[in-house]
Amino acid sequence: MMWIVWGGPTKPGPAWILVGGMAAGMILGALFIMRFQQVEVVERVRTYIFGDKSLELPKPVTPPPPGMAWVKALTTAYCPCVICCEKEHQDWKTSTNRDIRIHPYGIASAHKLVPPGIWLDIPGYGHAMVDDTGGAMRQDAQRGIVHLDLRFEEHQVARRWGRRWTWIALPIDSGAAKLQPEPETTH
Repeated sequence: MMWIVWGGPTKPGPAWILVGGMAAGMILGALFIMRFQQVEVVERVRTYIFGDKSLELPKPVTPPPPGMAWVKALTTAYCPCVICCEKEHQDWKTSTNRDIRIHPYGIASAHKLVPPGIWLDIPGYGHAMVDDTGGAMRQDAQRGIVHLDLRFEEHQVARRWGRRWTWIALPIDSGAAKLQPEPETTH
């Protein structure tokens, strides 16, 4: 009877197939977790050695669209999971009352610097509306930093985004555009 479950000398039984599948799943799961931890560690080391500048995209050489100004912004990422938002999104609504199940992508900002309701183009992220806010964005605004938190559908994708400095076109009359130094002129 034992040979039926474990198999004979020439053919594995169902128990070996089950045990082998479980072992392969555990190994693949461990490798998957190690890969994402490695990305996070590399980002931390790079930021520690080179500072936040190492994660900065260059300022565009083209002029911004009419009525807009290039603004350097810190971008971070989140998703509506318990890890990113704790109990913040239990009702699935943003601070501007948008349902994130219908609008999975959006931007959180300090509304004094970047007003809600405007659409922004974020390099590498896409076109999304400012529809939320958060304590970290408001605290950074008090220090003169434009901080945008980008909403993703999946936690792992948000973690992969990490923390990046980028240049974004914002309306000239926004609080964020007024924070930026005057452009340098050459004589």
